[in-house]
Amino acid sequence: MRKVIFITTLLFMSSMSQAYLTVGDKAFLPQVKVMGSKKRVDLSRLKGRVVFLEFWASWCVSCAKSFPIYNKVYNELKDQGVIFISVNTDSSEKAAKRFLKKNPADFLVVRDTKKKAVKTYEPRGYPVGYIIDREGNIVHVEQSVPKYEELKAKLEELI
Repeated sequence: MRKVIFITTLLFMSSMSQAYLTVGDKAFLPQVKVMGSKKRVDLSRLKGRVVFLEFWASWCVSCAKSFPIYNKVYNELKDQGVIFISVNTDSSEKAAKRFLKKNPADFLVVRDTKKKAVKTYEPRGYPVGYIIDREGNIVHVEQSVPKYEELKAKLEELI
């Protein structure tokens, strides 16, 4: 009986530590609203496309450094079917808009006002980006300001 309890406890604890999504997991995005619109994004409708999904906040200095890189890579690969979705996690839409005025985004920006996406992915800091293959699997997690060449090469491998 003790062995059963011990094994059950270990299994429970290991499942708790794997609550966030990471490499090898199926990507999922709770419905989020496109910023400045009433439209919503459904990640399941993008199956068959390569997706770069990233999280940011207006107070994040590194996020401001990453946006020019995201713009450049996105503009070079969008005609090949790569989609960038940028998830803003600020509680204040005004703060997000101020950030975007200084750091424009050429790609899709959505708001996670109810923090459902944050609870699903549990990002370990900002910026964090998830590369999702055509089958909807997370194949890479970028935990910092990406290097242009590396990000582009990882996405091109999946095109």
